[in-house]
Amino acid sequence: MAAAESTTVETIGRYEVVGRLAVGGMAEILLGRLRGPSGFERAVVIKRILAHLAEQPAFVDMFLDEARLAARIQHRNVVQVHELGQDGKNLFLTMEYLEGENAAGMVRRSLVLEKDIGAAMCAFIVAEACAGLHAAHELKDPEGRPLALVHRDISPQNIFVTYGGGVRVLDFGIAKAADRTAHTEVGQLKGKFEYMAPEQCRGKPIDRRADIFALGIVLYELLTRRRLFKRDTKLGVLEAVCRETPVPPSKVVEGCPEALDRVTMKALSKSADERYATAAEMRRDLMAVVRELLGPQDPEEVLVAMMQQLFADRIAEKNEMLRKVRAGGAVGAVPTAEADSAVEIPELEGMEAISELSGAGSIPRGRLESGFTFGGSHAGSGVDALAQAAAEARRTRSIFVAGAAAASVLALGALGLVLSIPKASGASMARGVGALRVPTSVLPKATPGEAPASTEVMIKVVSEPAGATLLVDGQEKGPTPIEFKLPKGNTQVELTLRREGYDDAVEKITPDESQRFRVSLTRTKKKPGGGGPIAKPPPGGFHRFD
Repeated sequence: MAAAESTTVETIGRYEVVGRLAVGGMAEILLGRLRGPSGFERAVVIKRILAHLAEQPAFVDMFLDEARLAARIQHRNVVQVHELGQDGKNLFLTMEYLEGENAAGMVRRSLVLEKDIGAAMCAFIVAEACAGLHAAHELKDPEGRPLALVHRDISPQNIFVTYGGGVRVLDFGIAKAADRTAHTEVGQLKGKFEYMAPEQCRGKPIDRRADIFALGIVLYELLTRRRLFKRDTKLGVLEAVCRETPVPPSKVVEGCPEALDRVTMKALSKSADERYATAAEMRRDLMAVVRELLGPQDPEEVLVAMMQQLFADRIAEKNEMLRKVRAGGAVGAVPTAEADSAVEIPELEGMEAISELSGAGSIPRGRLESGFTFGGSHAGSGVDALAQAAAEARRTRSIFVAGAAAASVLALGALGLVLSIPKASGASMARGVGALRVPTSVLPKATPGEAPASTEVMIKVVSEPAGATLLVDGQEKGPTPIEFKLPKGNTQVELTLRREGYDDAVEKITPDESQRFRVSLTRTKKKPGGGGPIAKPPPGGFHRFD
């Protein structure tokens, strides 16, 4: 996610739009300016439902639910909502503008600078998030009845750390609560797969303990600076969440306190009954570790010092932007929403870092074909079938050998998932509980022991800043970060990245195999005296990474 240059003055209600911070599946996030008497100026964040969804009742209900829930939670560790408004047909929320970074950006910057976040700060950040979540979990309706709220989307992107040492939980857009107008259908999965609890992956009823599992993942990833359940396919992610138990963080990072091992592994228990019953309980254990590690030092002051070390450039850039906002003048480019977005956080390396359950092993990563979509179900049996399918996959090294397709379907039933096959040549979408019908016409053909040959390669392009438009041989593909397929071959294609205010980056590639590229865009320089752009440097800037 990235910001765009502000080229025209737009207003939403009483707010002037300064620039775009991010765009998601349901809404866009804008930086706004509120003007008042006597030169009063204040920066705010505006969340506006996307235009093509503004007339769809289901999305409008979700947006209104988020506004109502978030406005009720008054806590220093939850982002504050100021106003719900309507501008024509457009619904919008205004929230406090926070100067800081999300936890994912912190991990990326720590990797770039090769500076650890530190066990004490990891524990403190998650402890503060626990406080905010506990306030949300305890929310009641006006009659005093518990709302049984569950965030359902806790991830490093939704935990925000301010430069002043504060921590906020963000984005209650898909929160589950008793009085929501928009209800999730039975078995529908909502949230990021890599941060779901096992019961959430299976489409079963969830409560606040699903958020605690997600907090455990965030804590693990802050401590190790590794993605815990990142896998090559969605099915691989879901299997890992439901089947694999990670080793304690101290086995990945030297010096991690055993006390944090205990907190992390309790939060990551596969059984909800074995996790912390409340986020407040988890916070108490985390703060005990913080006090042990820091002694008399104030954790907020330590966090402030760390943020200033990690983000000195971003702090200066945002201070300059806010100075312009308060002065009422043109702001120009808005800093990117996430720091170092082109940097990928590495996965937890190798299956040796995982304790496998039932002695069954795991379906080899990267062997399940993409192109399937997933929905939840209330099927909860068939664990033996999953073990059988996993063992078969390990023996043959391919999931699609003679007879293995049926085993893989049983494995999906064991996870409590429904496999939906995209409609093709009249084949109907397979849906069911426990027994799934898969049209043979959509299964890859392969001889025993061989994976089917691919006629396409996958190309991934990330850029810093993100949000650049990618063109392939002059045809627009979309904004970065982006993944797309090309026909496999030896004929070169030209990739061009284009973003306003930056020089084009151009590279010719041969799509003979799947490739990933990282591109650092260069700002367009102006001639002295306010003239036009100076001569551009030779095109380039693409760097391949594995």
